[in-house]
Amino acid sequence: MDYGMLNLASIVLGLIGWAVPVFQLGRMVKSGTGTGRYGHILSMGACALAIWCQIRYNEYLIDIEDWGAIVDTIDAVRKVALFLLVTTLVVNLVTAHMENALDKEET
Repeated sequence: MDYGMLNLASIVLGLIGWAVPVFQLGRMVKSGTGTGRYGHILSMGACALAIWCQIRYNEYLIDIEDWGAIVDTIDAVRKVALFLLVTTLVVNLVTAHMENALDKEET
């Protein structure tokens, strides 16, 4: 397995985690309807998988005993993972709030 691909997968999954709620917000503004509740699950799932890819990559670095790479990158990985998790959560909460407001207007 090419473990370097885990970093690429982490970036792509993180972007998907952000893109899904942004797409939902755009659709709500444009057509007045959301994409349903599964978008939040997809978004948070992509975020979780992105963080898992980083954990798995760090496990690989431990397996090959590349201690220098771990020491050099662990602080940045920790900060980026926290940023990804918090921003994905906030964007999903905003989207959920707007969907609830839209649902109340329809009834």
